[in-house]
Amino acid sequence: MTPDIRLWRWPERDRESHERLAAAISRLRALVALGRGEIVATALTGPEEPDDAERARALLAQRRCRNAAAGSLAELFGEPGWDLLLILFIAYEEGRVIDGRTLLAEAGVRPTVGRRWLLALAARDVIRCDPHAPEACPVALTDEGVMLTLRCIAAA
Repeated sequence: MTPDIRLWRWPERDRESHERLAAAISRLRALVALGRGEIVATALTGPEEPDDAERARALLAQRRCRNAAAGSLAELFGEPGWDLLLILFIAYEEGRVIDGRTLLAEAGVRPTVGRRWLLALAARDVIRCDPHAPEACPVALTDEGVMLTLRCIAAA
């Protein structure tokens, strides 16, 4: 992605602030270089793109904020499968092992609903878990699950 496109996504006030800051840094560098008799040539590229784990955390945080704002109507926005995949992806990126109970609690999914989702995701080879007790054993993304989550995060 080019720097111009990254700046295009920013709100107008942030773009203007970044451009003013970049110009001030450029002037300061030129003055320092002039004082030292050096030549400094740099190209500012704008903000760094967040990595995939940061994007997943942001998506999950956005979903939780929306659910908190919706209160008792939050179930209208329910996508337990996506919440489970996001949490598992974050755990994968952090190198954490997560068991089914913890996963369901983190996703705010009732155990019976969560069990069905875990089995459905396992049947589609997106996660690995014990089919006899998915909530009691470690749960992890398969390679296909990682790729699916990455595609969805990139599209978000």
